[in-house]
Amino acid sequence: MSDALPSNRPSLGYEVKHSLCNSHGRRQFAEVLAQFPEEVEQVLTWYGTIWQQDEEATRLNLDAKQRLAWHKKHSLPTMETIRSWGETELTLGNVEENSGLGKAISYFNKHYDGLTAFCHLEGGQLDNNKAEQALKLVARNRKNAMFHKTQAGASIGDVVMGMIATAAETGVNVLDYFNTVQRYPQ
Repeated sequence: MSDALPSNRPSLGYEVKHSLCNSHGRRQFAEVLAQFPEEVEQVLTWYGTIWQQDEEATRLNLDAKQRLAWHKKHSLPTMETIRSWGETELTLGNVEENSGLGKAISYFNKHYDGLTAFCHLEGGQLDNNKAEQALKLVARNRKNAMFHKTQAGASIGDVVMGMIATAAETGVNVLDYFNTVQRYPQ
C-alpha cells in the first residue's frame, strides 16, 4: 500500500497488486473544502461511511476473508457512488476539470482501482496511516541525527528512539518504562 506517487511503483519484473491509501484520496477532496463546501461535504460524508464500515469490521473482529466480503457489500457501493458522482459532475460541466475539485475527482477516478483494492484484495487495508506514522518517527530521527556529535552518539540515539517507539506502540508508559530500566538494569 502506498500513495499514488510513481516512485512508489517500481518495476520489479513480476506482478504486484497495488493498493492505494484512501486517506490520500480523501485528502484531495478535503483540501478544496473551502472552495467547494457543498460538493466536498457530500464526498467527505461518503468517505465517512466507509471508515465507519471499516471500524465496524474491526469491532466485529472479522478475519481477512470476512472483512473482504464486508467491504465488498458495504463499502464498494459507496466508492462506486463517489466515482459515478464525480464522472457525472465532470461530464455535465458542473465542475471544471482544472479546478481543485475537478483535480480531486480526476485523482479519485484515475486511481479508483488502487483506492478500492481493500474491496478486492483479501487483507487489503483502507489506508496506511499506521505505517506512515511509524515512518515519520524514522524521518524525524534522520533529520535530528545530523546533530549528534559522533557516530556512537547517533547509534545510541537510534536505540533509545527504538525503545521509545516500542514502548509507545505496546501501550507502555514510556517514562515509567525508562525509570524501571534505570532502577533494574539487569
